[in-house]
Order: sequence, then C-alpha cells, then structure tokens
Amino acid sequence: MRKLWIAVALLAFPASLFAQNAPLACDGRRATVRISEISANGTVKGFMDAVAAHKAWVLSHGSTRDEIVTVPVIVRNDNTHARSYSDRQFWSIHIHGSNDPDPKHDEAYDAFVKMYRDNSDIKAAYDICLPNTSLK
Repeated sequence: MRKLWIAVALLAFPASLFAQNAPLACDGRRATVRISEISANGTVKGFMDAVAAHKAWVLSHGSTRDEIVTVPVIVRNDNTHARSYSDRQFWSIHIHGSNDPDPKHDEAYDAFVKMYRDNSDIKAAYDICLPNTSLK
C-alpha cells in the first residue's frame, strides 16, 4: 500500500507543477508591458538598438504576428503643468501573435537581453490579456 501512495505522489507531482505554470486563459492576445528607464551608463540609442534586435529575433523565430511598440513616456512638470517626452523612461508593449509559448531562447536572445540590461532598468513589468474587442 505504501508503494502505491509513493507512485501516486510521484505521478501527481509533475502534473501539479504543470498546473501552476500553465498559461491563463486569454480570449484575445497575450501582451507584455514594461516601463524601462535608461540606466546611468546606458543610452537611448543602445536601448533602441536592443528594441530593434528584439524585433528581429521575434521575426527570425517565426513570430510574424507579434508586435513590439516602444515609445517615450510623457512627463508632466508639476509646477508649470507643461508636458514633454521623457529622454529616460520608455513604455514598451509586446503583443504576442498567439497564445502559444514563446520560442526557445538562444544566443541571439541572450544578446538582445544583454543590450537591454546594459542600457536600461525595468521599473515595472506586467503580463496582460488584450481582449479581442480591443484589437481592431
């Protein structure tokens, strides 16, 4: 009887791990949203080069429906209420072309991630589900 319980526990263990890591249902498209700030040693050019390398990697791995948009954040001066584009903070959204798992990471992936890390710090990151009704 003890052996039966051990076998059941071993069989259930991987299933419980999968259930915890299974993607949430999304009636639309998954998206990753990030607020990045140019680091003290980084540059806007280096950051935008990372964005370009990221887009190229996504396309080269067959994710032709993916969209990556990166824009500067609009900041407001509390005293004058004037608004301007930040030269330090950027908002990015990666709208995934499908709800399938992302392609396997490789050396090219590691290279663009290093470019991001060399030039910026992620201040906030969210995974969201964009409903089909918002994608017109």
